[in-house]
Amino acid sequence: MSNTSKRPRIVVVGGGAGGLELATRLGRTVGARREAKIVLVDGSPTHIWKPLLHEVATGALNTGEDEVNYFAHGYRNGYEFEFGYMEGLDRARQVVRVAPIHGSDGTLLSPAREIPYDWLVLAVGSQANDFGTAGVAEHAMFLNTPTDAEKLRRRILELAFAISTGADSGRRLGMAIVGGGATGVELAAELNHTMRELHQYGSRLSTDRVEISVIEGADRILVAAPPSLSQYAEEQLERRQIRVLTNSRVAAVTADGVELADGRRVPADVTVWAAGVKAPAWLAELDGLAVNRVNQLKVGRDLLCEGETRVFAIGDCAAAPDGDSGRTLSATAQVAHQEAKWLAGSITAKLRGKEVAPFVFKPQGMMVSLGKHTAVGSLASVVGPKRDYHVEGLGAKMIYASLYRMHQAVVHGWALAALLYCGDKLRRVARPALKLH
Repeated sequence: MSNTSKRPRIVVVGGGAGGLELATRLGRTVGARREAKIVLVDGSPTHIWKPLLHEVATGALNTGEDEVNYFAHGYRNGYEFEFGYMEGLDRARQVVRVAPIHGSDGTLLSPAREIPYDWLVLAVGSQANDFGTAGVAEHAMFLNTPTDAEKLRRRILELAFAISTGADSGRRLGMAIVGGGATGVELAAELNHTMRELHQYGSRLSTDRVEISVIEGADRILVAAPPSLSQYAEEQLERRQIRVLTNSRVAAVTADGVELADGRRVPADVTVWAAGVKAPAWLAELDGLAVNRVNQLKVGRDLLCEGETRVFAIGDCAAAPDGDSGRTLSATAQVAHQEAKWLAGSITAKLRGKEVAPFVFKPQGMMVSLGKHTAVGSLASVVGPKRDYHVEGLGAKMIYASLYRMHQAVVHGWALAALLYCGDKLRRVARPALKLH
């Protein structure tokens, strides 16, 4: 038991897809029944579903309307929110150390503090992995956080304006995306759609003066998907005049483009690095917790960190085993969702003195957006023989869109999620399709 409360204190660090869902589920159950005190810790006051950051980056999704405020959400869902970034851990004393908070002008708003826990869940997500490639840190942009997405959106608008009407008018706009996984492919398709929308809104930058390139080191994009889906996605991108460069390893990123290992060069005004992920480096310094080569915390099938009985890890920052295969689960929102759901039930069972079966990931397939009206993906069968069903086109896009609505239902409940859906539809009638400022 913690020394500050008679109820067990469950601290969740990280309010991403897994952390927010876990805090919400626990808050509505054991928190509401006062069986435990639930605390969510995050360095941002708001949440945006990470799989939609490519829409934030192109202005298709307005963060001011779609973000979740942790303070208000916690009040409604039975958990407390602590604002601040985790900077350390004392496992012997069972406390999380939180860094000081400063205002925009540098004023100290809150000193460093400690938050005690009885059970701790680390769900701090991931960041881009540049694999030590020269020039990436200096010249590439990323898509890890809403701040990254907003920075990219503003840069695209500025360049589009400058090339359309300013001193740079007349030249081409080049955009290179390094990484042909789901993030890179979705961003490329969304950027293409954005350029077309900007032209309709009066931009003099026609789409034939925009060159978008997807650079992938493997022999096909979407290597995690079946080859037929990769082929369909590549065909759809090429129909939109998006260059797909496979078997193309990046040697360096410069201020004006990407240099490939075979000597080719891809000119670019904007380079976005989406070629891999790793967990934050500071996890490797957390009071002896074991990590793998990309800083993910090593956990067992109970999602407990190695050598721990009270510290869990879920989501992108956790190296969770895929059953008894010896493989590590991929860093996806689908994995984080299932881990959060299972761990909420496991912790609830522990509080009540019950045991639960180990965590088992159940693949549901994958969906990749290819613009406003189409997507591609595979759906795993839930009954009968194990097989995947391939879907594409408008029907796949509708399934893709439903994934976000299901996330909203988990976070807000189905009634509020339905109201949010109606509100989104009404706003799109009265407002531009893109955020243009």
